[in-house]
Amino acid sequence: MKEVIGITQIGRRGLGSAGINGSQQKKSMCFKMNVLPSAVLLLILVSAAHSISLASSPVRRLPWQHRSLTKRLGPSRTFRERLQGPIPNSYHLPVPDFRVRSTTRDIRLKNSYDNLYYGPMTIGTPGQEFNVVFDTETKITWVPSKNGYFGRSLLGTSKKYDNKLSSTYKENGTLFLVFYGSEIASGFRSQDNMEIAGATINDQIFGEADLEPNVFSGSTIDGILGLRLSGISTGEELTVLDNMVSQGLLPAPIFSFYHSRYGTDDPDSVLTLGGTNPDYYTGDFTFANLTAPDRWQFEIDRVQFSDGVGTDRGQKCQAVLDTGSSFIVGPRDDVDELHARLGAKPLETNPRLYLFEGYQLEKLPDLEFIVNGQKLILTSRDYVSKFPDSVTDGFYSGISGRKFKGGESPVWNLGLNFLRTYYTQFDKGNRRVGFAKAI
Repeated sequence: MKEVIGITQIGRRGLGSAGINGSQQKKSMCFKMNVLPSAVLLLILVSAAHSISLASSPVRRLPWQHRSLTKRLGPSRTFRERLQGPIPNSYHLPVPDFRVRSTTRDIRLKNSYDNLYYGPMTIGTPGQEFNVVFDTETKITWVPSKNGYFGRSLLGTSKKYDNKLSSTYKENGTLFLVFYGSEIASGFRSQDNMEIAGATINDQIFGEADLEPNVFSGSTIDGILGLRLSGISTGEELTVLDNMVSQGLLPAPIFSFYHSRYGTDDPDSVLTLGGTNPDYYTGDFTFANLTAPDRWQFEIDRVQFSDGVGTDRGQKCQAVLDTGSSFIVGPRDDVDELHARLGAKPLETNPRLYLFEGYQLEKLPDLEFIVNGQKLILTSRDYVSKFPDSVTDGFYSGISGRKFKGGESPVWNLGLNFLRTYYTQFDKGNRRVGFAKAI
């Protein structure tokens, strides 16, 4: 993310922000494929808490909604194109107010055809409710505004925040601008109380949008709650997570996600604030330290397939965890080559989307990400999805490609195709992310 004179710039596929660590390697390929005559190979990919015991903390739950955008946009839509941002010199962790009893808090999310997950929050006094995507690649939280910057709103959504109706509203007025691929969300910042999972956050700064991407028009999703890592020094507003910790509403600057699979008997999707919920994962966590000051970015040792083919040059890769993207996104040239070797065929109307026939699925190898010496495995059922019947027959790859601009270091985005397989912990206090097998 990039802060320029009060304007927040974020580049993304559909919901996110940008900022790529310039120290990352310039190589676009983090692995090398060796093709065996008798094998079909698959693709690669790679797009944190205090030492406080959470075992005795009660848990509150709130529903998390998932609504699919596939039928509206088609599965080929990329969620974010990110811009390079500055690297701060120090990090700011809020000091908790221990006069307030803190607890972990669960927000139940709803699954929208495995493309997006969203849940409720309220702003103002009395509260005005919105459905938002909890996005790890956006820092600012924003909702549609009824009172546009010039006294009007250009939005067509039915839910709009009206600051004139809130007794706790405070004016801010600085502008924000968020890029979503070729579209934008823009407006001005305001300050008001915000309620999430039964906890009231006082004086939270957020964005009132008077212009939003077309994808939100008529959608059940109203806005974004930003969960991007805040690697800040001074002068920047606190994120929702920062404020919840500083006001004593959470025991630690940690949150964790469980993403269900659409059309299955899986439990509801859940975002846990302040810690983890052992009901949604099995085994131990594999942890990786963060490698960027303001993104949930970490290092992958190696990407390979279950037959052992993959990186034989020992190159490491950078990856970002992205809850606002339904795809795994990598350098386009690499992704094109991988799909060609898998026998996938590009969709005629969108060559960035690759198709598989149903009979091919059982022949595709598992994809393995080696993190701190441990294998994180995706099967073909994890990275291949079925088209909605109304679109076309067959299956499409959950791995997409993007072009990196000059000076950008390639970073793989691990979107929902990865996050459904692994319960993921985001630990700001210890500057790490953790992965455990989802139930």
